[in-house]
Amino acid sequence: MRNWQEQEIEKLKLHYKQFNIPSDQIVKDNNLLQKFTSWFNAKFTPDSQFSPEQVADQLFKLRKSGKLPRVRK
Repeated sequence: MRNWQEQEIEKLKLHYKQFNIPSDQIVKDNNLLQKFTSWFNAKFTPDSQFSPEQVADQLFKLRKSGKLPRVRK
């Protein structure tokens, strides 16, 4: 699995806040994770695509470290 650059992590956090669905819901629902990842790749990282597994792993790490913004849905 490739390492995330700091700017990619910041873009992921911004995307997560815009998506406005809690990370546990995104990761548990494969269709939602696919949608989140596709939108993230298209909008923020068109030159370096991330897999849904990579995105889910990074969301989990950010949540556990308290670095994900809070969203309520």
